[in-house]
Parts: sequence; C-alpha cells; structure tokens
Amino acid sequence: MSSKPRSQPVAETALRARQRKKLIDACISALHAYGPSRTTVDKVVTIADMSPGIVNFYFETKAAMMVAALEYLAAEFEEQVLAPVAELKETPGRALELLIDLYLDPELASPRKVSVWYAFWGEANSRQEYHDICGNKDESFAALVRDLVERLIRQTGERHLDADGVALGLIGALEILWQQIAFQDEADLDRPAYKRRCMAYLRSVFPGRFDGAEVRALKPSRRTRASTSDPLPGWTYADTDLFTAERDQVFLPSWQFVGPESQLRRSGDYLTFDLLGERTIVLRDGGELRALRNACLARPHALTEARAGHFDGAIECAADGFRYAFDGKLQRAGTEIALVRHEVTCVRGQIFVRLAGAVSPPPEVPTIGAVELQASLEAVELDADWKVVAEQWLDLWFAEPVAGRSFAYPNLLIDSGADGTDMLQILPVAPGRCRVRRFRFGESGAGRLTDAWFSDGVAVAQSTQAGLTAPSWRPVPIAGEDKGAGGRFRTWLRTQLPALDEATR
Repeated sequence: MSSKPRSQPVAETALRARQRKKLIDACISALHAYGPSRTTVDKVVTIADMSPGIVNFYFETKAAMMVAALEYLAAEFEEQVLAPVAELKETPGRALELLIDLYLDPELASPRKVSVWYAFWGEANSRQEYHDICGNKDESFAALVRDLVERLIRQTGERHLDADGVALGLIGALEILWQQIAFQDEADLDRPAYKRRCMAYLRSVFPGRFDGAEVRALKPSRRTRASTSDPLPGWTYADTDLFTAERDQVFLPSWQFVGPESQLRRSGDYLTFDLLGERTIVLRDGGELRALRNACLARPHALTEARAGHFDGAIECAADGFRYAFDGKLQRAGTEIALVRHEVTCVRGQIFVRLAGAVSPPPEVPTIGAVELQASLEAVELDADWKVVAEQWLDLWFAEPVAGRSFAYPNLLIDSGADGTDMLQILPVAPGRCRVRRFRFGESGAGRLTDAWFSDGVAVAQSTQAGLTAPSWRPVPIAGEDKGAGGRFRTWLRTQLPALDEATR
C-alpha cells in the first residue's frame, strides 16, 4: 500500500506558516498606511499579492486578522526586548542601556510598526482583545523597568530614590520618543539623539553611573593633554562603545565614496554600498541618480547582493515578489509606501552617498583623467581598527610632499598621478576590524601604489593592532616628534568625538 512521503505534511505546514506570516506583514503595512477603520481585506491581499479567498483560510474575519497582527508585534516585543534585557537583570546598569538600545532599534521601532501600536491603542477602549494585548505588553514592560531600577538603587546605595518614580520617568521618555517615531519618516529620525536623551535622564538620576552616553566608562582626566594630536590610548582601537559613537557621529553623517558614475550609463544600472548595517543601492533613473536603502519593506533582506548590475524596468525582490519603481515606490495600487532614500551626489564623475543627515559639503576629489578609464575594485578585510590604518597610511602617504595626494575625511585616501589614480577607502566593520576598498583607475588599471606597498601596509596595520591591545602598552608622546598627517587626523577625530578630548582609563 502506497503512502505519502512523511516530508509532505511538514512542507505543507511550513508553506502555511509562510503564507500566514505574509498576510500578517501585509496587514501591518496596511494598518500603517490606512489605519484600522480603512484597512480592508482587499488592501491587505493587494499588498501581499495573494488572492482574497486565501484570507478566509487563515482568519475568520478581518478583525481576527488584525488581532493576529497585534499579537505578532507583541510576541516580537517579548522576544527582542523583554527576554534579552531580563537575562541581564543581575547587572541592571547594562540591562537598562540595552533596553534603551532595543526599544529604539529601527527594526522593532520602525514608523510602520509603531504606528500600528498607536492605531490599535485607539481601539482599546471598545475592543477588549486589543486592550488585553496592549495592556499585557505595557504591564510586562513596566514591571521589568521597575525591577531593573530597583536593583540599581540597591546596587548604588541611592536609597532615597523612588523606584516607581524613576521607572515611570524612563518609560515616559521612551513613550514620547515612540510617538515621534510613529508620525515621522525614517529619514527624518535622529535615533542616536533619542538614545542620548534617555541616557542623559539616567545619568541625572544616578550621577557617575552612566558617564558618557556614546562612550561608556570614559571619564575626563584631571590633566589636560599637551596636544590633541597626541597618540590615542590603546583601548580606543578595540572598544565597543567608542565604535558605536564613531558609527553615529563620524561615519553615517559623512559622505562615502561608492564608485565612478561611468558605471551607471543606462537607466537601471546600479552599484551597491554597505556601511555598518546600512545597505544602499545607487541607480540610474533616466537622467537622475538615486540612492535607496537596499532592504525590502516586507523584511529587511537585501534586494540585491551584487556589487553592480542592471535592473530591467523595476527593482524586484526575489524573496517576496515585491516590485519597486526606480524612485523607490512600491508598485502596488492604492499605496504610497516607498524605500527609504539616502542622499547622493556626484563630484567630478565620482558618486558619494550620505546615510544620515548632516551639514557638510561633499569631499573634493580630482578629475580622474581626460579619457574614459577602466576602474577595478579590491576589498580586503583586516584584523585592524580603521583608525590604525588611517593613521599609519596618512603618515606614509604624506611623509614627503607628493603632488596629487589628498585625504578626504574621514576615510578616503587619493593618489592621482600620470599613470592613473588609486583610491583607498577604509570602512569600519567591528571594533578592531575594518575593510579596505582599493579602487584603481587608469588605462592599465594601476596607479603609483604597487601591490607590494598595499600588502606590506596591511601586514603592518594588523601587527600594530595586536600591539595596541596588549595590556602593557601605553602611548608615549615623544618630544619634538613631527605629528604629521596622522596627528592632524587625531586632532580632527577629537573634534568629532568630544569624549576623546581628555579621555583616559
């Protein structure tokens, strides 16, 4: 007697789970766009690109589908905030910092999702199930915050503090920030500033306990540095909190080199660029260049993993089947949802993007040749902090005056000569680790920097990193030493990160 393969029920169950999840995602998007009263089954299935009849297979009514969407958000909050924070309750200071980071994380606290919470909250008084779900989430969160504050009060000996009042103040601050998130576009949000506000509140309640919102445990020394160009302490080249501050205050607000405009000839041609979790597509849309976040709206996977390529008519998500116009708009009737835009500019034929708003001009770059040149790209990951590479190569780069050499802060070295042009772009990857992208322009694809020079520099940088993190190493400013370009870089870096100015450990 024949029987069906045992794997078939498992495959069917997995398919149903994916379809149900897709409907819930679409329902969340519809609620964000239209609100509960104007969300309809037709609008949900249009976003999900599914047939109307399939909704009845998973949900008896529209209301049941909306409740399932809220239950999904509540479960996500439990998994991504409450659970990991509760695991750190024995170290309440760290737990509260993590709580703020996770509560304001763009994946959880996106305008799309937060607006759904508030949309349902308006229904809470008339629909008991909505009230129960929202109420349970709020009660669990409030109980966790109060427990952490109470533990911290006992730990610090600040017995005069009232745990309920302190917890209520932090919850209120986070709630106000969620309200701002709900009614703004992602491009207009300043998440690092939001986190700084919350950390400032905790510091005001527990003086000395949360010194440095961006750089935890940095305390001002009682001495003044002889010069801002002096060497940095070794810990600054492998510190997680400093790395976060560099990301938010140095790299995301800066113009970053993507590639030559000559690679985007036709409408639909594109280049991609990744920096610290922000993925960008730069593409030609007729006569314009556009920079869009390289992440599907349904879930944040990359729309394309390729370094370069061509879109035929639209940007298509292979995983979810969504199609986006070259201006980023989702090609679905009745919706104005669009991919987040990043700033893009072209300087003398070279493309730059900026991932977070800041007031600064794009960098100066030379005109690379009078004829069309070929460009090549190499990418090498180093076990060395980006600052190690920048300081080392700047000192070598400008050891002697050479025409055509320049540095575009924070991380682009340019060497342009008669034989071609080299660009070295140093990108942080993690504390103590970076990636160097080497662009070589020229008819022969080679500039003045030889492969041997490049490989030797990589080896020295990695060796230097290992020495910097040794417990016994301390920087020793040498009297009369020419600080050079590396010193100017450290001076500039301290202006961007004020906590470094007199930082010590």
